Amino acid sequence: MLPGLFRTLVGLVIAWFVFRFLDRMFGGARQSGQEKGEPSSRPSSGRRSPSQSAKDDHLGEYVDYEEVDGED
Repeated sequence: MLPGLFRTLVGLVIAWFVFRFLDRMFGGARQSGQEKGEPSSRPSSGRRSPSQSAKDDHLGEYVDYEEVDGED
């Protein structure tokens, strides 16, 4: 039982390292594409560089709605 568990854990660790390696190899296209102005599929870390403005002009306007009682 113990050798099978050990073999499974080793296999999972090796698969994880292979996946990370392949992600770095083929994920580099996303990094270089970002420099060309293409959007990245990875979420940003929330930190803004000084070159980015605090306001994003691509967002829509804020609209304040009020509830209206219906006349029944």
